[in-house]
Amino acid sequence: MKKYFFVAAVAALALSSCSTITHTASTEAVDTEVYNRSNADLKVSPEKISYTFTPNNTYRRAGEKAVLRAAVAKALEANGNADVLVAPQYEVKKTRGLFSTKVKYVTVKGYPAKYTNVHPTTVTEAQVVNALK
Repeated sequence: MKKYFFVAAVAALALSSCSTITHTASTEAVDTEVYNRSNADLKVSPEKISYTFTPNNTYRRAGEKAVLRAAVAKALEANGNADVLVAPQYEVKKTRGLFSTKVKYVTVKGYPAKYTNVHPTTVTEAQVVNALK
């Protein structure tokens, strides 16, 4: 009797299925605009830098774009702690596996630049921006 009960219980578990619940929602668009009320000068270095970044698994898991952003950040940090890299060029070395591709290294080249003279927008600067729109 116990044997039949056990077989029936296993059959009931095997025949039961998992279900998926899907929730939907509707969203409403919100019209917003972001204004930057500050201006700054950008001082670009005349010398082009080059930096080779070898990502670890943490960066690789985040995707190729994250690896490129990390390479730029490390390049700026290593070359004078600049704020932005102007005209970046990337050389990406990848290896292909059976199911995925792996970024071996990234060489990034560009001109480091720093923001200087950060100040509130003046009336004349605002008029120039409005004229360009």
